[in-house]
Amino acid sequence: MSDSRPIDEAALDRRLAEARAAADAEVVRAEASRTAGTAMGIGFRIGIELVVGVCIGTGGGYALDRWLHTAPWLMIVGLIVGFAAGLRNVFRSADEYGKKWDAADAADRADKTDGK
Repeated sequence: MSDSRPIDEAALDRRLAEARAAADAEVVRAEASRTAGTAMGIGFRIGIELVVGVCIGTGGGYALDRWLHTAPWLMIVGLIVGFAAGLRNVFRSADEYGKKWDAADAADRADKTDGK
């Protein structure tokens, strides 16, 4: 009792590719929303990274000043280095979130063009 209808492999491949693309788009969208969180959470994280960088740099400079008796020069250097490190972390985080949101937007655009 075998089915004698021919299998349309091109149509099957096309449907399989569409299903995989839809699943991939959903995975990208879920990953972006799960890791990126809310805009308020992102803002708090970026602000805290900047403040922590400044505090660690200033604290380290202050400790070195106390140890080497060079006050306030190493604290000032530590403040500048901490601020630069904080900015670097902020830019890195913003770039990471930007890439994830761009991937989610691309997946959304792909969904909209497939629906036409």
